[in-house]
Amino acid sequence: MANVKALVKQSSVARGTEGNFEYIRAINDGSLVTVPWIQSLALEGRIFTANFGSATSPATLDASYAATDPDVSMDIPSGTSIIPLKVAVHFEAYGTIAVCETYTVCSKTLAAKSAGTQVVPANYNTGSAIGSSCLFYTAPTVTDPNTTGSFELFRFLQQNAITQAVNESTDYQFTWSIGDVGFAPVLKGPSSMTTWATSQAATGYIYYVWAEFPSSYLP
Repeated sequence: MANVKALVKQSSVARGTEGNFEYIRAINDGSLVTVPWIQSLALEGRIFTANFGSATSPATLDASYAATDPDVSMDIPSGTSIIPLKVAVHFEAYGTIAVCETYTVCSKTLAAKSAGTQVVPANYNTGSAIGSSCLFYTAPTVTDPNTTGSFELFRFLQQNAITQAVNESTDYQFTWSIGDVGFAPVLKGPSSMTTWATSQAATGYIYYVWAEFPSSYLP
């Protein structure tokens, strides 16, 4: 029986150039062994995450909306591209009975933060030495990303108009996921992704998960 190999192009190899030949795997009945593309990116060390708020210490989120005052921003530099995989916002407290609102904007305009705290993204493959080129900031002051060509990745809004009864629970958790939607945008640097999460006295957690690679890896 012949051994079968496939030409595998590593993400670090420019499009149009050759990669390495690797053996195709199969189980005992001859069925080919495959993994979903996103999982293959995790194996390759190309999926990253960063968050605002940690453990049991929620972040203080914004009480009102301002275009230059998001809760989280991430800049994707020139030469780097990302595919958002998941954005999650969890309100732990929301203050008075009012509107909880969160939305995320994808933009060709860099956030170009002038304040805030930088968070170093973590690689989903703990054995990978690949680091993220993206700049993730919490509580930043930014350039308004709502410019020509920008679009909303998602928007969630919840109006709690009725006082909650004892033992009644309300889920103030908002998640956008490529697994739920079935597709995702491609943010080719320079670009940015920015999230607001507002309520009268909001605290909570925000986290991003994304696939990242050199822009030469994309068509």
